[in-house]
Amino acid sequence: MIYFYEARIGWRKKKGNGHTNHYKDVEFVSRAATLEMMNTDPWFIAEIMARNGLTGSSISNFGVIKVYKVTELGDSLYYKH
Repeated sequence: MIYFYEARIGWRKKKGNGHTNHYKDVEFVSRAATLEMMNTDPWFIAEIMARNGLTGSSISNFGVIKVYKVTELGDSLYYKH
């Protein structure tokens, strides 16, 4: 199944000797069915970080914090032959 998500992402940015927490509401498409599946997939995390310009070495603790809305778009044909 392919899902369309409206969610909040969060990350921590190093600033001096401390860290600052940041949050942003985003929309994306994914095959992940749960929040845990999204946050444990390194390819997915790297893609979302790159789309939002969060590729610096000062970024840490990136992840999807909260899902506001989920819409099923349809079945994935990726695994069907």
